[in-house]
Amino acid sequence: MSSQKTYVAVYSRDPVDDAWNVRIKGVAGCQTHGRSIRQAHARIREALAVWLDCEPGDLQVRDEFPPNVREVASRAVRARDAAQRAGEKAQAEVAEAARALTELGISRRDAGELLGLSHQRVQQLVDAG
Repeated sequence: MSSQKTYVAVYSRDPVDDAWNVRIKGVAGCQTHGRSIRQAHARIREALAVWLDCEPGDLQVRDEFPPNVREVASRAVRARDAAQRAGEKAQAEVAEAARALTELGISRRDAGELLGLSHQRVQQLVDAG
């Protein structure tokens, strides 16, 4: 079984030209640029494919961005993931509260009032439980 080589595309921002310069690590002279990351990514895959005489879709390319860019983006991704997990937990707790309130004999309309939901949403949550 042969493993496919992964090439590393190294990006750097050119603030003067408002563009991304990108090169393939370890492949001297294989470089290009693009106004956006997407454009630079497509162009470097195309350039590498020409360099290696293969199809762009046959290549494995891992993007490497400047550390400051990577850190800011990573923080945002972690925050978004944490928010999603928190939202899922909140939904589960609200559903459990809706079921618990109705089991206490509270009407769906009143449970909705207590939870800040419509009585129809309380009904859905209770039925799904």
